[in-house]
Amino acid sequence: MATVVRFPTERVLPHFPEAIRTFLQLSVACVSIHYLLWFWVAVAFLYYLYAIGYGYVSAAVIALYLPSYLNGAHRKLTPATGGMQWDGLRTHWLWKLMCEYVGLEIVREQELDAAKQYIFGFHPHGILVLSRMSCYAGNWEQVHPGIEVRALGATPMFYVPLGRELCLWLGAVDASRSTAQKVLDKKLSIVVYPGGSKEIFLTNPNIKQTELVLKKRLGFIKLAIKNGADLVPTFVFGEKWMYNLWNPPKGLRATVLQVLKVPLLLFWGRWCTWVPLRLAGKRRMGIVYGTPIAVEQKDDPTDDDCLAYHATYAAALQRIFDAYKTDFGYDDDETLVIS
Repeated sequence: MATVVRFPTERVLPHFPEAIRTFLQLSVACVSIHYLLWFWVAVAFLYYLYAIGYGYVSAAVIALYLPSYLNGAHRKLTPATGGMQWDGLRTHWLWKLMCEYVGLEIVREQELDAAKQYIFGFHPHGILVLSRMSCYAGNWEQVHPGIEVRALGATPMFYVPLGRELCLWLGAVDASRSTAQKVLDKKLSIVVYPGGSKEIFLTNPNIKQTELVLKKRLGFIKLAIKNGADLVPTFVFGEKWMYNLWNPPKGLRATVLQVLKVPLLLFWGRWCTWVPLRLAGKRRMGIVYGTPIAVEQKDDPTDDDCLAYHATYAAALQRIFDAYKTDFGYDDDETLVIS
């Protein structure tokens, strides 16, 4: 019988003065959450070197970096095969400061069999995917012992210099179908965000509705059936409140997303930065791993097979939302829409 277990964030450095702990939390949050901007800091520094007459140093740095940038590590699954996974960094206790800052609590409805493979579908996507904290600081190893996982990330993310390195070190790989299949062939499990970038635009902290992009997302279901990987519906609560958001006109958003494969939106947290807002009152961030859905392996699943599992999966997400929403500060009348 399934037993629900809750994993609150461990309080680290408890003997430090609270002011110092707060400073450390903010420092870790600020540096890590702005990883996609590290590139521009590096560009400014290299240009400064060039401007003061040390252009050869800038050229040497770029030449030394290029082989790493072009190594295709986002499609490689282990360090032994050219991947850049760095478990020491991913599991480091410093990430607990970030988890404590966002007030993360993880709920697991059933302990998983480490002998099996799983596809964990996380919903909703969120603006900056803060739910990935569940894979850091030893959280994953505590909640899912014995299950090694790779998180699938949008391809453009792996072409942002310096930011890509952090993604790779923390276990992300390219979200292409071929890479996902290689992960499962390697007998690893997968974290996937089926709603993708389109779901980011549906994030709205000011309405009592959470909308998921899921109805036409059958690819991860088919992947699960072809590989006999059980599905784990996973719901992310509270992340929608961590940023203020302004959406550009829909036509402009759609064009940029289609051409550049990245979302165009304006969002901000504390001090007009990407540092998340701190949740107050009953509002908290939570990640609930639902009861796994057993999947029967089929080499060539039909559309009906995929739709049947999809319906079961969507119903499980609805159940999780209804069962836990008030635990994380949602009102009783808040609703979930699956579109």
